[in-house]
Order: sequence, then C-alpha cells, then structure tokens
Amino acid sequence: MVNQTMLDFVLMVLQLFSFLSTATSYANKIPGGLTLKMIHRDSQNSPIYQANLTDKERMENYIKMSKMRVKLLLGPQLPRNNKSLESLNRNNVIIRPTLSTQSHLYLIQVGIGTFEDESPSSRTYYLGFDTASDVTWTQCEGCGDNCFNQVDPLFPATRSSTYWQFPRSHCPESSKWKNNRCELEMRYADGAKVLAIVAKEVFTFASESGRSQGIRLIFGCGFDMQNFPEGNKPDNKISGMMGMGNGFYSFMMQTHTIFNGNFSYCIQPMFGRRRDSPMYLRFGNDVLPQQVAGMQTTPIYRYRRRLSYYLNLQGISVDGKRLNIPSNLLELKRDGSAGCVIDSGSAISTIANKAFKVLRSAVRDFIRKNNKNVREMEKPEMEYHLCFERYRDPLTLNLPKITLHFEDNADFLIDINESFYIGVTSSRKGMVCMQFLNNTSNKYGDITFLGVPQQTNKRIIYDLSNNLLHFASTDCSREN
Repeated sequence: MVNQTMLDFVLMVLQLFSFLSTATSYANKIPGGLTLKMIHRDSQNSPIYQANLTDKERMENYIKMSKMRVKLLLGPQLPRNNKSLESLNRNNVIIRPTLSTQSHLYLIQVGIGTFEDESPSSRTYYLGFDTASDVTWTQCEGCGDNCFNQVDPLFPATRSSTYWQFPRSHCPESSKWKNNRCELEMRYADGAKVLAIVAKEVFTFASESGRSQGIRLIFGCGFDMQNFPEGNKPDNKISGMMGMGNGFYSFMMQTHTIFNGNFSYCIQPMFGRRRDSPMYLRFGNDVLPQQVAGMQTTPIYRYRRRLSYYLNLQGISVDGKRLNIPSNLLELKRDGSAGCVIDSGSAISTIANKAFKVLRSAVRDFIRKNNKNVREMEKPEMEYHLCFERYRDPLTLNLPKITLHFEDNADFLIDINESFYIGVTSSRKGMVCMQFLNNTSNKYGDITFLGVPQQTNKRIIYDLSNNLLHFASTDCSREN
C-alpha cells in the first residue's frame, strides 16, 4: 500500500479558504444539512427521458457510455511533456475529463442567481452530477454561437444581483486575468473545450429536508463551449455540471465548513419501476447514521492530479472463493494511474485488464459447471465480454455472487442482479451476460471503475474529512 503525500492537498485547501470568507456568507445562515433529489437520466422525471427505448437499448447505451467514460477519465491530465502541476497552473490550462452530459447518469436541479423582480427569485437549471469533475459551471448569456444548444434560456449573469467577478489580484487557481476578468480554460480528452469566467454566485437548492437553501459558490460562467455533442440535440435541458470530485473548485471542497465533507446516496436498480422512485443526495447533518447492520469502512485516497475518489481494491471473490489475482494487478499507484475509482458516472463497472481475465475465467467455469441448460456464445451481444444463451429447459439459472475486497477487510458484496444482465438474444433466446467490462487501455489497463449498477442497494457514505468510505447493503427503496 502506498503512502500518500498530502502536501498538495493541504496547500489547495489553504488557498481555497483564503478567499472563501465572502463565498460562504449565505451558507453560514443555513443548517448543516441538505438533501437533493438525484434524477436518473432514464427516469420519467428526467428532462432527457426517451420513452421509446427498450431496456436492452438502454443497456446498450450504458455500455457505450461506460467505455467512452473510461477513455476520457484516463485521458491526459497533464501536457505530454509531463510538466509539473505548478507549471500547468502557471500556463493557466487544466486538462480534465469530459463534461459531456451524455456521460451523466444522474442530474441535479438547482436555482442560480438572484433576480429581485422575479418569482422564484432564481433561475432553474439542470446540472450533471459527477464525482469525477470539480468545476461547477453553466452556460451564460453572451456566448452566442459558442454555446451548445439548450432549451432553457442561458443564465443572465450580469442581471443577477448576487453575481460577483474576481478582481485581478484574486484570480483563483488555474485561471488567468484576460479581458478584464478571471478566465478559466478547460480542455478535455475528447477535444471539447470550455472557456468560463470565474465568479461567485448564489446557488439555491430546494432541500427535501426543509426550506430552500442558498449557498454562494465559485463557479464557471461559460462563454465559449466547443465540440460538445449537446449542440446537436434540439431538446437538451442540461446546461452544465455540478462538480463533486477531488479538486479546488469542487462543491465538496467549497462547502467543507458547512457539511464537514460528508455526502451520501443510495442507488435503486436501473431497470423496472424503482428507477422512477425518488433517490436522494444527502449532505452534512442529513447523512443518515452510519450505525446500521453490516456497515463497513475503507480508506478513500485522493490524488492532486486526479479528480476521482480512489479505493484500494485488494482482491475479488466468485461464489465465496478468493481468486488468484496478484496484488500488483489491483493495487494503487502513487500517481493514481491504477487502483479502483468509485464513480457516479460509470453505467457499468470496468475491471483492470489482467484481473478481468481471471474474473471472467472463474465466472465462466462456475456457470458451465452449475448449469446444463446454457452454452457460451461465441460472439457475446451488446459488447459484453462473456454471455451464455439458454438452449433448453429449465428456465432457472445458477449464478455466482461476486465480492470486491477492499482495504481494512471491507467486503463489497454485489447482488447477482447487478453482476449479470439477464435478457434475450437477437434471436429471442434467453441470455445471461457478466455485467463487467474489461479495461483494455494500453496505458491505464491497471485501473478499475466501480460503476453505478454495482453500487445498487448500497448506502454509500463519503466522509472526506477523514478520507473514509462507509457502505452497507440495504433496500434503497426504503432508505429513500
């Protein structure tokens, strides 16, 4: 296990707090708890819901989204000449994973700004929720042809009485003084680019636990967005991003003194009626107590050059039997180029390449041994890597439980329904596929992503003050 250097992180915190005294003037007036609805992109409550898609078509979309997300999250975080982070900041360029709304599984509805002559006094927008990005941003008036298409009017920043731009002497990290304002440039691995004014604004959240709450945040007021696919969608209602990751601009970093670095969620199944049931993102005092049966704890690791939250995956079991996977195929590396990322945007979990091959072999052997009514498909459907089709009775299947073993003996047991996709082939035969993807990246093939389906029916609690992740199996339809 590596020893993580915290110096960069501490310096980042100190710099942020040095000029956040006015940013939290609204936040200090509110309770230390907040509960927001998490809107699944494919629920009927979603602004981008497509009623005509079948579950199989949705799953095919999730697989494509997950493969693209892995490529983008593992894209270059630094220039190719491997300049240091300090040089990167002096050049005023950050390279981040894409903020494409196509990769977001969950959305958050927020109010932005203060308009005294309007009711409600803030403008309402949908933002993508992402634990692998840090900047909260929205498109602003004045971008003209440089905005991607959105149905709702662009945010009229200059008309908001609470909009405030940084003076030259206080430009935040990674921004630079240009055109008489602090500007932030973000370039992404897929070629997308955002130019934004770095400013402060009041974000209003309609908390499920009480009245609406306003928090003043540093955010990006986007004035030039290039190469975003949303521009091709006439009905797009997503205007930007709510960054929840490990970074200077992160919502969690900015609200640390309010919510003490705590947030949690409990995800319901992605298919069936429960997908339309309310799911909640809880902060601070609204995080449910940790003292529940089976609650386990493992360390969270954070890297200055990576925005994601890392866990130390130490092993995998199939049907209760620990697989023979050398620790160096799973363990964390000092630069964050390996290990396991817990991710809110990955629709399918992706396993480190060499470990995946061991897992696939063990699952294949179990299914062959315990089922006489299925045969392995030579060409798995839907871009899965292991599928079986049913060619005779009975209808029942015997499938193994899969467990991820994390540091401090924290065993993450994944429900069978979330480890396997059960459906029909294109020829209408019964089919079962292992619902994990293989990370075949040549450069970053040693990294694993713990995706949303495998987090289903788990209460997940992020304790960022102590760098701990708590989790326990539960029925999330009751938790929410």
